[in-house]
Amino acid sequence: MEPWLSSLPVWPLVEQSLCRKEQTLAVIKPDGFSQAADIVKQLQSNDFHLIDVRTTTLTTSTVAEWYHAKRNESYYPSLERYLTRGPVQVLILERVDAIAGLRRVIGPTDPHLARQLAPRSIRALFGTNVQENAIHASDSLATFKAERILLMD
Repeated sequence: MEPWLSSLPVWPLVEQSLCRKEQTLAVIKPDGFSQAADIVKQLQSNDFHLIDVRTTTLTTSTVAEWYHAKRNESYYPSLERYLTRGPVQVLILERVDAIAGLRRVIGPTDPHLARQLAPRSIRALFGTNVQENAIHASDSLATFKAERILLMD
């Protein structure tokens, strides 16, 4: 390490990276669509800022591209029917630590488990079962970028 580098304070650099806002994507699924306003309020109460919103009905080809890794699973036909049965709301959200923060706010995939482990989470409050769990959230920056292109363009 260069001698001058070791004399620089590290904290401002760490603090800057911890305070940097990032964006993420959420999809309010067909079962949550009728409660979209309440779900968005819940997100906003957790410091998420709504950057963009799109209401759409997903096509089977969009679902096939989105869930390409799951197409050979036995539950895929049911998942496809569910996601194409009605409108969804696609949200671009922003805040510090948005991707991980949104995953915490929505709670576990299974709403029954969410009610036990995270009773104030979106899935605990609005979800019904593992499939009909009201909301999807990007799980990484790479996933966010791909889902934004697929679902917002």
